[in-house]
Amino acid sequence: MGVCQLQRAVRRCPQLFTVPRKRMAAAVRLLRERCLFTAEQLREVLGTCPAVLLEEPRRLHHHFQYVYFRMGVQQKEMVKARLFRMPFAELRNRHIFLERRGLYQTPHKGQTQTSNPKLKDILQLPEKDFLASLARSTPEEYEVFKKLLAQEEDEDEDNEDEEDRDALYAEEDLDSEESKPARE
Repeated sequence: MGVCQLQRAVRRCPQLFTVPRKRMAAAVRLLRERCLFTAEQLREVLGTCPAVLLEEPRRLHHHFQYVYFRMGVQQKEMVKARLFRMPFAELRNRHIFLERRGLYQTPHKGQTQTSNPKLKDILQLPEKDFLASLARSTPEEYEVFKKLLAQEEDEDEDNEDEEDRDALYAEEDLDSEESKPARE
């Protein structure tokens, strides 16, 4: 990264001064080694979205994996679209909304990408334009969808918590039975 690029990055994201060097190095290493961005792509990501260095590596990797595996988008297109500028939650809302409206299909292995909207359009269009041109929907429908999706996620979390509790109780029952002396 050149001096001019570094100055621009710091102007865009002054919080970089507060990030420990180890954390920045971990984010860069993750993008390079696990997300497989080329050196040139990495420079572009860091230059256009320096806040990516503020992200916790686990969350950053999850963001990448969602777009790569669930949306079927390659690194080159992610860089062009400036993927990491949009918060993950908003990206996910837009993607699932398009999916449920039948306007986005996850490509399957071995198949070429269907005529899905470009990632750039999903990410960069203002919400009003995203809804009008890509989703062909109203703001009211999108708001209702986001509330229902949040409700679904809460229910899923509650079910997972309940399953975890049930498993824990089952383990405790086994432990208490094993600790009892065997009857002869």
